Amino acid sequence: MTTISVWEEHLFWLEILQDHAIFVRDHLSPEEKNEIAMAERFISSFGILLNNLRKIDPALSSSGSEWVSFAQQAYSVAYEYYRYEGHLQNLRIKNQINFNLSPTYLNGTLSENQEYLRLLSYYVNGQEAVPQRLDQLLDLWLEDQLGHIILLRNLIDPIEIAVERQTDLYSQRFQMFILQNHHIKGFLRFTEQGFPRQNELALEVGRTVIEMNKYIGTVVEKYKGERILNKTTLRFLEHHFPETCYFIKKLAVFAPELLSESTNCSLRKPSFS
Repeated sequence: MTTISVWEEHLFWLEILQDHAIFVRDHLSPEEKNEIAMAERFISSFGILLNNLRKIDPALSSSGSEWVSFAQQAYSVAYEYYRYEGHLQNLRIKNQINFNLSPTYLNGTLSENQEYLRLLSYYVNGQEAVPQRLDQLLDLWLEDQLGHIILLRNLIDPIEIAVERQTDLYSQRFQMFILQNHHIKGFLRFTEQGFPRQNELALEVGRTVIEMNKYIGTVVEKYKGERILNKTTLRFLEHHFPETCYFIKKLAVFAPELLSESTNCSLRKPSFS
């Protein structure tokens, strides 16, 4: 069962990676001219790929030559961007660059890039991608959701104490889910995938993700109305929404109770579609 077409997968991942390149550019010091120029080139490259994607009929067979050729182009750019972010992470760990993003932040973006590269490794051969197991899906996106709520806490002004306290509560819940998934992966050594407690975790996570998404929505509305003090951009805040929708759509395969929510969400940022 799949809830996302190949065309939608490409659209989602290319927009996400283009966002990542924009965030890298925005957080580099102006003195890092070479790295900024590289980020700008990747922003442009992802934009070209997105324009080319829009020219492809989504109804075409994913095994056709047009899709295979596109996947090859996308793989080349995504892989080079993966290496670029890894280079930046290495420099940041060694304090050899003026760059206001942390190594752990880049762990998250690199992991997401890896998942697109995994999908592309099938698409370049005209094959249907093997979906992630539930434990793998949770490994990737629980870290992402935890990262988003921690980032939100760090990006709001210190006077916004109510947001700070709410983000701490969500942070604790996602840390709990990460620990539970870690132990469930251990159980899978001798227990089959999809046992009831594992599926229950998928549902619990999904409901919490939906709840937190609505909360972040209220924060974004305050941002648009200039009613919350912060140090970030609308794009950075709205980047949360398509990733959350993607996670919910994938989770709904394991927790059908999430299906209605998964069909009503968008894989695109509200203000940047």
